[in-house]
Amino acid sequence: MLFLKEMKKIVLSIPYLLFVIAITIGLYSQDVFHFGDDRMQEPQPGESYGFKQAEIPEQIMPAALADFLGEFCANRFTTYPIGFVKSVKLGEKERAKAAEILSEITGKDAKELLRQSAEGSPNSENNLSMEIGAGQMQPDGEGGFVISPEGARSSDNLPEDAPKIRADIDYSRYKVLMQQLDDLLGGGSKYAAESLIGYGQVPLTYEEAKQRYETAVGADQITGGYARLFCDYASVIAFSVLPVFLAVILSMKDRHARMESLIYTKAVSAARLIFVRYFALIFAAMLPALFLSYLSNIPVWSAYSGMQLDYLAPLKYDLGWLLPSVMISTAIGMVLTELTGAPVAIGVQGLWWMFDVNLGIQTVDAGYRLTRLSPRHNVGPSNYFRTQDYLDHFSNLVQNRLLIAGLSLLLVALTVFLYEAKRKGRFGGSLSLKKAVSRLGNRKNQPAA
Repeated sequence: MLFLKEMKKIVLSIPYLLFVIAITIGLYSQDVFHFGDDRMQEPQPGESYGFKQAEIPEQIMPAALADFLGEFCANRFTTYPIGFVKSVKLGEKERAKAAEILSEITGKDAKELLRQSAEGSPNSENNLSMEIGAGQMQPDGEGGFVISPEGARSSDNLPEDAPKIRADIDYSRYKVLMQQLDDLLGGGSKYAAESLIGYGQVPLTYEEAKQRYETAVGADQITGGYARLFCDYASVIAFSVLPVFLAVILSMKDRHARMESLIYTKAVSAARLIFVRYFALIFAAMLPALFLSYLSNIPVWSAYSGMQLDYLAPLKYDLGWLLPSVMISTAIGMVLTELTGAPVAIGVQGLWWMFDVNLGIQTVDAGYRLTRLSPRHNVGPSNYFRTQDYLDHFSNLVQNRLLIAGLSLLLVALTVFLYEAKRKGRFGGSLSLKKAVSRLGNRKNQPAA
């Protein structure tokens, strides 16, 4: 009965209607309701199957050096420190350090490199300001960087008088130097040791493409890949942050309606009331997730008619991937609202969500980091969903989701403690944290007897 009352209070409210509308518009903008239009094709002999990243020093070293030279001469380095693009201009001291790194890589004198880059002109013989920047370098969405094959640079593309890599420098030392450059730039650059692989690409063979396709058909049963892609979008766009609004608004609504004094005197236990409300909020938030995930997956069924499909894939991924994100967002909304009496949880969860989404670009394995709020695996049918990569990281994903879910329940238990304390008159009952702190400050200022 109590659960139904809480559900009615949530789903018949205007905030919940806005919640559903926001989710639907956000997912529609990512074209998730037209998954059936983008079909995975079985590779055929003689076709082009795309590229894969490979750590090939002979390809990586000259290509990265070419970009380093271009950005060094312009003194404008492109980085992604928190996911957003940032143009870094080095000061005199930092630029001298960059020149020393470049000097060790090329064997050229650091002072001479600085002089040539500063004094060079388009017509000068020793000009270093060649057009060899990182125009084709982009973040790959998984923590690294990729460079398109047609935009790849190498020593063959450089002018004859441009500095080349020393013959006696090995790849391990080269990576150390490039990491020093990344540190000098403040991190998030394509020169970080783990991001250099973005410069190495080789074409997929027919056998490799065929294996990826068969893995997607067998392990994912096709629909699993689309369900995973839906959860990737849904978690980042909505379900890692929007549930906090429902939790805060519901709590604040009771407070503004002066329901506290009535609620605190009810016979129902604090644990029952809080957990019922918590699960009602989660159930209400997951309803549109379940509906929309199937709405996006159903067109796939007709597109792959006659093949073995997993019709429960959307449900499995919703519960395993999205549910923990909804749990933590809701739990933070409840505990901080109960603690402070103010909607500070929206700001807290919003900041965590923003930094989680954007910091993931810094490391290759960030998509499945243990503390990740929104796991990422944004790969579609054109890349056969990279199902094997997902399977290789599955244990990391499980650990992440269990940790987030466990932390959520601990926060709800803390909410019960705070609620029960207020019911018993501690913390001033309905006093907000601000009032309690103010009272404590006044007490400290009283003169000693």
